[in-house]
Amino acid sequence: MMISSLRCFRKAQSKLFLNSFARLNVDGYYLIPKLNITLKSSSYCRNTSSCIKCKYFSKNVSSHHHKSSRCISSYKAKDVVDAAPQAIQPYLRLMRIDRPIGTWLLYLPCTWSISLAAAPGSLPDLYLLSLFGAGSLIMRGAGCTINDMWDRDFDTQVARTRDRPLASGQITYPQAWAFLALQMTAGLGILLQLNMYSIAVGAASLLFVTTYPLFKRFTYWPQIALGLTFNWGAVLGWAAVQSSVDVSTVLPLYCSCILWTLAYDTIYAHQVFLSQTYWNN
Repeated sequence: MMISSLRCFRKAQSKLFLNSFARLNVDGYYLIPKLNITLKSSSYCRNTSSCIKCKYFSKNVSSHHHKSSRCISSYKAKDVVDAAPQAIQPYLRLMRIDRPIGTWLLYLPCTWSISLAAAPGSLPDLYLLSLFGAGSLIMRGAGCTINDMWDRDFDTQVARTRDRPLASGQITYPQAWAFLALQMTAGLGILLQLNMYSIAVGAASLLFVTTYPLFKRFTYWPQIALGLTFNWGAVLGWAAVQSSVDVSTVLPLYCSCILWTLAYDTIYAHQVFLSQTYWNN
């Protein structure tokens, strides 16, 4: 009886949270319930009867706002994917090109480290910043591919993830392996542009990249594993500039970035929980 009451209370609490504030849901869409609008308009969904986001919005507001029966989305990156040839769209979604925030979260620690390693009074090396930007895009995509390959069977059982390319069958396992090999080759090509010390440091990150998805299966703190993985650029960036690692500077930066990741990924986990709780009610 107590467990049942607690479950009802948590659902009611989730509804109150979701309906009381302008919020960012797990798919990255801002919704202001009182005004029945989403921010900001850049692309539209014409298939409102089967659109997950339309269903989500219609369940959260009494009057589901559409402009000419079209769902308003907030992503410009999604437009790039939608405009790509149909054959490559599943691969772009597999590497999350339509959700660029992950690339930024991977790239920012690199920029901080490169900037700190620059000579006093000098700007950070723009060539290195460009290399790390391209590397962040590619390796984030590779990490997402590995994650979806590990979790395909789980993703098919969750409403939020069952439409991912591997889980939905748009891409087969052999195709995912081939695409992963292509991404890793491109990442290696970028890594080889750095000094030998950096190549060794960069190669060490593969242990985290390939094993992070497994941490979700046996620990309540996968965010720590994500922090170790996503913030390796804080170490690699310094190594790329100095051909060494100054522990007195790099270690505090790396640890701080891990705590930052722990914070934002915990917030994301709560968003997922609240959204799934409301969805399943």
